[in-house]
Amino acid sequence: MRTIRSKITLTYLLITLLVILLLGLFLAIEIEDYFRDRLLAQLQTETSIIHAMLRESSERNEPQDHIVAYLRAHSNASNLRITLIDREGRVLYESWVPDSLIGSLENHANRPEIVEARMRGIGKNTRRSASTHDDLYYVARFIDNAPFHNSAFPSLQYIRVAISFQEVSHLITEIRAMIVAAGFLVLFIIGSVSLVVARRISKPIVEISSIVQDIKAGNLDRKLPVTSSDEVGRLAELINEMTDKLKADIEQLRRLERVRSEFLGNVSHELRTPIFSLKGFLETLLEGAIDDRNVNRSFVEKAYHHASRLDALLTDLIEISRIESGEMKMSFRYFDVAELLRQLASEYADETAKKQQHIRIVPEQGEILVFGDKERLRQALGNLIDNAIKYCPTGAKIELRAGEKDGKVEVTVEDNGPGIEKEHLPRIFERFYRVDKNRSREVGGTGLGLAIVKHIVEAHGSKITVHSEIGKGTAFSFELKR
Repeated sequence: MRTIRSKITLTYLLITLLVILLLGLFLAIEIEDYFRDRLLAQLQTETSIIHAMLRESSERNEPQDHIVAYLRAHSNASNLRITLIDREGRVLYESWVPDSLIGSLENHANRPEIVEARMRGIGKNTRRSASTHDDLYYVARFIDNAPFHNSAFPSLQYIRVAISFQEVSHLITEIRAMIVAAGFLVLFIIGSVSLVVARRISKPIVEISSIVQDIKAGNLDRKLPVTSSDEVGRLAELINEMTDKLKADIEQLRRLERVRSEFLGNVSHELRTPIFSLKGFLETLLEGAIDDRNVNRSFVEKAYHHASRLDALLTDLIEISRIESGEMKMSFRYFDVAELLRQLASEYADETAKKQQHIRIVPEQGEILVFGDKERLRQALGNLIDNAIKYCPTGAKIELRAGEKDGKVEVTVEDNGPGIEKEHLPRIFERFYRVDKNRSREVGGTGLGLAIVKHIVEAHGSKITVHSEIGKGTAFSFELKR
């Protein structure tokens, strides 16, 4: 088993090696780019110098052999390739090609640097020369031909200079070698330092490990000594805090166990009621009531009602289990929440018509974009609307609103129904909590609808609020991001 000391040392070395490699690669690329840009700028300056020299020679009416001699001397001294080209792309002079072969050179009108110089005044390119077979940097300058009409090169239009890659490559190779040597030196220094640092760090960690073994064995009263204010000291403090929290968590687990038992009890009770009723109706039918036309249809309808309630309860139980376990995934995107409210109002139109209730949409028209899971929000809003319809009396009004509030969109489902007493408001989102148990079962509620709403809204980073007054109605609201 590797010790903490060896792991720290190895980590330092690996990180150092990685940094050196990345830094070396970065520096090599940057240096190469720097010298390339600097070289191209130098070549551009060379074209200006040659242009000025040629103009002076033209003004002094110097013969062509003098000019050629100067250009060749300048080419040899600076290791530059100098090319003079006319407006048609024909080579007038080439410093790296014998004069006898200049006439056989290809037309240069379509060379990339010449094309760019024709359009912009200066052209640059990097490629292998077709005549010398060397890799070169090229810079071409477009010049005014007027001053050269009476010179040795009367048709001169472009001055082009080039230099071999080898000039830069040799310097870059030397720099890379220096970077590698410096990297090995840094690696050696870091390795030595890491051994010392690892030894100092590992000692208190080993002591902490020993005490943590006691805590793991169940001795939660064991405390770690805090002897420094650095990360190791902070680690000891955190472990002590964790031990205290662990004690609290154990108590919380016990409380959750009680909640679980209560939940199972509620589920058992909620399931037992429709199952017991369903069983009773079926037994009555089997014992002969199925042949009694006066009661058989009524009993079947009641059995179907309880079976439907049982199905709704199981569906909600599965849904809330998927939400709480994280199995249900959200699909967030932008959608029109105002249009969603209008769709929901249309979907519940038949239900409201049965009780002569009226649903009002605010705004009635227009678009309000929000960011969220449209289908899950449809489910949450559907539960709120369904509750409003069920618990509000005949002729009640239900209002669905969506409007901007503090940079977000507030969505509200409000009714003018009987309202909810204040002592029930803090608990109405709990699973199976009923304000009026008899009334809830009578209208077909499962006791899980609002719990599902709460989870869906919280999954959107929001919080559902409820405002209610007895005799005036109830409003559920939550906010969505725009």
